[in-house]
Amino acid sequence: MEKGWYFRLLLILVVTASAWIILWPSLNTWIPAPAAVRKFVSGRISPGLDIRGGLRLSYDVEVDAAVRDRRELRADELLRELGQRVGLLKKGESPSREELGKVRERLTVTNEGDRRIHVAFKDEKDAGKLDHDLVTRYNDLREVSRAGSDVILEVRSEFLEQIQDTAVQQARETIQNRVDGLGLREAAVTAQNTDIIVEVPGADQATFDRIREIISKTARLEFEIVDDDASFVSELSELPAGITRHTEIVSAGTSKSQTSSSYLVARGKESRKQLTDYVETLKKSGKIPEDHKLLVGELERMSEEGGAKQGELAWRTYYLFGRAEVTGQAIEDAFVANDPQAGGKPYVAINFNSEGADSFKELTGRNVKRRMAIVLDDVVASAPVIQTEIGGGHCQVTLGGFRPYNEVLNEAKDLVLVLKAGALPVPIRPSNEQMIGPSLGADGVAQGVRGALVSIIIVLLFMAFYYEVGGVIADVMVMLHLLFLLAAQAFFEATLTLPGLVAIALNMGMAVDANVLVNERIREELRAGKSARVAVEQGFARAFSSVFDSQITTLVAGVVLFQYGTGPIKGFAVTLILGICTSLFTGIFCSRVAFDWLVRGLRVQRLRVG
Repeated sequence: MEKGWYFRLLLILVVTASAWIILWPSLNTWIPAPAAVRKFVSGRISPGLDIRGGLRLSYDVEVDAAVRDRRELRADELLRELGQRVGLLKKGESPSREELGKVRERLTVTNEGDRRIHVAFKDEKDAGKLDHDLVTRYNDLREVSRAGSDVILEVRSEFLEQIQDTAVQQARETIQNRVDGLGLREAAVTAQNTDIIVEVPGADQATFDRIREIISKTARLEFEIVDDDASFVSELSELPAGITRHTEIVSAGTSKSQTSSSYLVARGKESRKQLTDYVETLKKSGKIPEDHKLLVGELERMSEEGGAKQGELAWRTYYLFGRAEVTGQAIEDAFVANDPQAGGKPYVAINFNSEGADSFKELTGRNVKRRMAIVLDDVVASAPVIQTEIGGGHCQVTLGGFRPYNEVLNEAKDLVLVLKAGALPVPIRPSNEQMIGPSLGADGVAQGVRGALVSIIIVLLFMAFYYEVGGVIADVMVMLHLLFLLAAQAFFEATLTLPGLVAIALNMGMAVDANVLVNERIREELRAGKSARVAVEQGFARAFSSVFDSQITTLVAGVVLFQYGTGPIKGFAVTLILGICTSLFTGIFCSRVAFDWLVRGLRVQRLRVG
């Protein structure tokens, strides 16, 4: 035997041993694997939702919000650029709120609908500052109309699909990171058009409830300044029943002296919804200025502030400047800590990245003696007064309310998880929820396994009987193919579903088909009177093109299914593609080594292939 044969045999043995080690932990229930193997090999084949049962969640991604976010980003950039062009802002410097206020005295940039931006100049001569070069600098904007001092821009229609697709993919990745953070390795997160589907096999009801809560959090963290000098709330009239106006004294304002500030309060079980609905009504009616926002937060001091009774649930409003100074995108790390001054109450400690630390330092430095609202998902978590400039890039988020310690701790842990995974780029809305029992899947699997085993045994017996020695080699190759295919799925931590089982059965048939072609070619050469050694060489050479062509055409079909399919279709396609690779390896490479051992090593003169 030449040295090349021994090298090929060694390669097969190494691959076979590696495949078994990789697959072994997945078979631990039937064949216990040593602890060292389970520790070294992390990959497992996980039963899918249709086999094991579990939870299936479907969410609609509000892609229109992504377009609005892009529009608002461009509006903010336009305001700053035009402020520089009219000589009120300096290039390269972050403008203060007062400087932006002066710009708004010369021009206004307002949003219209979901896509349009209305730029209105007080002096028509300034309208020329918004020229074609500035508009085309943002390749996703176009000018709709220009009339005197008014210019209308809008997000270009050809960019809408791109913006929406990006939002869906970012949302899917964020949800995937959150699910991974929960340690749910078996869960699958897929995107289909504007829908995101989350499938979690197994688990209990408590786990399902926590998954739903974690996924639905937008986790948009913003640090904004409270406008305590404004009289907006004090000027509101005809407040709905159950909502009252109150005044507090805060050390705020540009004068850094005590200032009175008005806010709204609602009390009782439905207080949050009642106050939020009223704020939404004000927003829709256009009463809230574009450069401000009115948000709600839980009333922290539950004694006599706002007329609340001790222990009574109450919510209040905060009137904020509309632009977020620092956001959660600047977060580098977050973790749960305990405040010894508050009886060990848990809070979320935040470390900013270098850019975020600089922005946070600048924000606090410019607003000493003002209140800074820490806003999570449009709810004010707390609004402490900035006593001094805060450097070092550290901050903490306290979770309010008089709730049990464990409840606050769990909320803090969940907040850390979603902050680390990142905020959702746009809101998502639950559209469907299904609890799938495992009984149907188990029956299907049991029937499928029985049918597959019976068919495989019949095929193996037929091959051994019909092709004799060649059939035995083919049987060994089919079993190797199955081992390699399952090992590949375990390595990639694939989820085994009913369509996946169908793909495995199909691959078994394709593996047999490859060996049938090889055996038939060898038999033709033997019938032509050629020696066993020559028959093997020419049989493999002539069978290769047929085997390769048939496998490649199936591979193309698998790639198309993977590209355009979703959910179970993709699972079927992945198993099919992996099976084609292993089938070619066993049907051509491994079986050739076995035949060469017979005709070259054992020097068999009469090869029995039926």
